[in-house]
Amino acid sequence: MTIDLPPEVRAMTEDDVYRTSSQYRLWSFSPESLAALRKKTHELAVERIQQQRGNSGEDSSDSDGDDVDFLTLEEELLLVQRACETIRASTDMLSWPAQVKATAIQYLRRFYLSNSPMTYPPKDIYKTCLYLANKTESLHVEVSDFAYQMGKSNPAEILAAEYKVMQALRFTLDVRQPNRGLKGIHIELQNIAEGLPDSESKGEMRKLAFPGVEARSEWRPPKTAEARHVRDRVDAAYAAARELLDAPALLTDVYFLYTPSQIAFAAMQIADPTLISWFFTSRLPLHSPTRPTILATIRACADMLADFSEGQLLSKEQRGKLEAKLGKCRDPSTRDMIKSHMAKKGGEVAANDEKAKKRKLEREAGTKEGVDVFGPGLTTGNGA
Repeated sequence: MTIDLPPEVRAMTEDDVYRTSSQYRLWSFSPESLAALRKKTHELAVERIQQQRGNSGEDSSDSDGDDVDFLTLEEELLLVQRACETIRASTDMLSWPAQVKATAIQYLRRFYLSNSPMTYPPKDIYKTCLYLANKTESLHVEVSDFAYQMGKSNPAEILAAEYKVMQALRFTLDVRQPNRGLKGIHIELQNIAEGLPDSESKGEMRKLAFPGVEARSEWRPPKTAEARHVRDRVDAAYAAARELLDAPALLTDVYFLYTPSQIAFAAMQIADPTLISWFFTSRLPLHSPTRPTILATIRACADMLADFSEGQLLSKEQRGKLEAKLGKCRDPSTRDMIKSHMAKKGGEVAANDEKAKKRKLEREAGTKEGVDVFGPGLTTGNGA
């Protein structure tokens, strides 16, 4: 039996499916809108901290009578980027899968779109994001074990920020990553190298020019052009692209600005431009009206990935200076997150107890009302 699907369902593409995801609807931006959102978050944080410190009388004590020296927006971004690098190092140390690493870093970056490091310092949040990603990606490491592995941290500190992180994420925990798409490109190129589905494409691939000096792939042309060397070229390009997804893609804004498939193709573009350009030509006709837009978008994403270097990360000394500056200008109302978390939790428990008590009284009143309606219960006597 065949099911006759409506035309709009039959015509649905991968792009259509992606546009229904929370990542596209909530976490995709233009460069201008992303910058405006961060600026607004920064300004609101400064305004809030000024109000908080004014109410608590902390201005003179922490700033020696001068105006508070707040972090700039650029300094905030550097601290967040450094925390992302710390997550990368931590997942490598724990030997956790790459998808956990990517998910945790995106949680952190999304969190700081609506929260400022001056309100919640990254060093107080990154472990929570990593622990949350461990659960959503089905590792299920207990918080006590995770805290011990993370330098004998306090489990209560990790859990204290969890609900706040969930709120900032709008309770959307799905992170669409380019890694699976990259693997799909790798498999398709391998199939072509093996002569699937036809040998003509295999022959074209073997005749391709060698990667230029700008290519990130470590593959170099052999003395003899054997079939296995084509497969080696594909594998080398895939390995180079994976490295790009591991650092530049996680430490820049590409997840906010581009789709996972665009990021995957951009990584391959950097790894082996000649190979991926031929692949585009074989899959995307020259007369296609969308071809210029697609290639321009991938090229822009590739430029962002290629422009990143680890020298842009804060050094240990630079981070220390910024964290010292942060300590003098941070929001005083969020210094003790455990206390705030327990107070909120205690209030919720008290509210639940009050609701339970109210329900009990309502049940008792209902029972009494039922007795009044039907009269007293029957009693058994000795005589009629």
